[in-house]
Amino acid sequence: MRKTSIKYRLIRIFILTSIIPIIVIELFSLFNISRALSENMRIMSGSSLGQLDNNLNISLASYEDLLYQIYTDDDMVRWVSDLDNGIDEAVTVNQMRRVLSGLLYSKDYISSISVITPGRKIVTYEQIAPATYKSSWMDGFSLSADSLYDDVAKDYGTHIYPTEFATNFAQKDYYLLHIAHRIIDYRNLDRECGIAVLSIDEELLQNACRSSVRDEKVFNFIVDGKGRIISFGAETGRIGEVITDMSDDEDTRRADYASYYAGFSGASPSSFGTYMIHDEDLGWDIVSITDMSGFVSSQRQQLWLILLIGAAVIIVSVFLSTRMSKKMITSVGQIVDGMAQTQGGDLSVRIPKDEHMPVEIESIADGFNDTLEKLNDAITRQQEAQIVALEAQINPHFLYNTLDTINWMAIDRDEYDISNAISALATILRYAIVNSNAEVPVREEAEWIRKYIYLQQFRMKNRFTCSLFVAPPVQEALIHKLLLQPFVENAIVHGFDKDTADAFLRFHIEKNGDTVEILIEDNGSGMDDDLIDKINRGIYEESGSGIGMRNAATRLEMYYKKEGRLRVEKGQPKGTRIIINIPFKIKSD
Repeated sequence: MRKTSIKYRLIRIFILTSIIPIIVIELFSLFNISRALSENMRIMSGSSLGQLDNNLNISLASYEDLLYQIYTDDDMVRWVSDLDNGIDEAVTVNQMRRVLSGLLYSKDYISSISVITPGRKIVTYEQIAPATYKSSWMDGFSLSADSLYDDVAKDYGTHIYPTEFATNFAQKDYYLLHIAHRIIDYRNLDRECGIAVLSIDEELLQNACRSSVRDEKVFNFIVDGKGRIISFGAETGRIGEVITDMSDDEDTRRADYASYYAGFSGASPSSFGTYMIHDEDLGWDIVSITDMSGFVSSQRQQLWLILLIGAAVIIVSVFLSTRMSKKMITSVGQIVDGMAQTQGGDLSVRIPKDEHMPVEIESIADGFNDTLEKLNDAITRQQEAQIVALEAQINPHFLYNTLDTINWMAIDRDEYDISNAISALATILRYAIVNSNAEVPVREEAEWIRKYIYLQQFRMKNRFTCSLFVAPPVQEALIHKLLLQPFVENAIVHGFDKDTADAFLRFHIEKNGDTVEILIEDNGSGMDDDLIDKINRGIYEESGSGIGMRNAATRLEMYYKKEGRLRVEKGQPKGTRIIINIPFKIKSD
């Protein structure tokens, strides 16, 4: 056998044992990164659509609350009866229109409010017609006034009629969706009292679709339960087009939406991703189209880059393997150490470079560090989506209980009380859903907590008092929104019982060294020593207040890592003290 020099043996061994596996690993890494990015895009799109659906339902619910003020109004019941019986018709109509006009301007996007009596008399107040007393949309609506009345009056549910063309006013086409409900006389539920219809401009849906995305490469549109477009951005002329059969499965409908968008935009279906979510309550599909051309181009560039780097590594490494084996082994050892730390879950590892590192190893180090940067960004975005999901799951029962209280007030009290309660709750909702993962000054969070506690006192009939103090040095310190609400809620819901006398809640925020220290203290029933010890060790019960504490502690850790601290103490002489420390940070210009 012909002998060869160690130089060529090293070259052969290097090629067989190192170069080929490196190429395979790089290609496999490229495949895994591409797959991870695709999956992350799918998760982010799903999260964005879920938020859009939630915001849309909250918006529609706010309009249903406004409609509720009409169809439960005792005066409205009396006026409808007087109108059908011919009693002071002119005066009655004026009274009704005065009420409707006040409600019309109480919220954006309301174009018309109409009342149809059992005798089919129509009283309306318009703002998209030359005459405010004449309906602009009813003559061209897909249902006649009689059919609309019969459909709404047959039950006690809320009826939502998707977007249709209404009228042209001031050289502008208006498209409206309608929310209708039977007018109710709570003294005689079987009595037929007419129906109320709230007509909302389709721009509400447009803005909801636009406000849920920050990337101009994402386009959202909505399809109703009959497969018709009811919102398609600024393309209002496409409203009413049937583009799918809602009896088909989701994959078939998604393909229909992709095909329709491709025909509309002229783009190839392979150049964009189609995602959708189905709202069971509304019966609507909310569709998101994401431009993938940049993603595909980036994948191709990464492939060529990896091939070029691989070629460079082979050429340079063969030359240096016989001359710089020691330095190369040292450099490879640094990479191996970095990979080992990464495998343990530490994505903050970066491979250091020095003047003795061979070029090909330095190229690998750059690629490794860049890959970790991208993976770190992807994981950060996924954590933000998880935080949003955790925030959405914290505790909806407070909202339901408060709305139930307001509902009974609508029956037993005057509507001014209802207006005040709904106004406070609306402020809370707006604060909670708009950029819910943002940092805000402590004073804003404290003011929101003050409104939240007001509603809790309102719901619990002032069974407890509250002292809230924010020291001036921490007024402008930054804190993540909604971070403190679960702890306050836990103190109120699980701390006070019906036997707690002179119940009070103390909420105190001040600066402690380089941290903001938040104290939440109550004089309620308190916690067992064993439970306090478990919480301080990070162990939470699987039911009751344990879940809320676990979720809140998880958010604290996600936001501030090890810099955020939580501890629980027994109150003196009774109750519970929650102490939270977060880094003191002021927003810089």
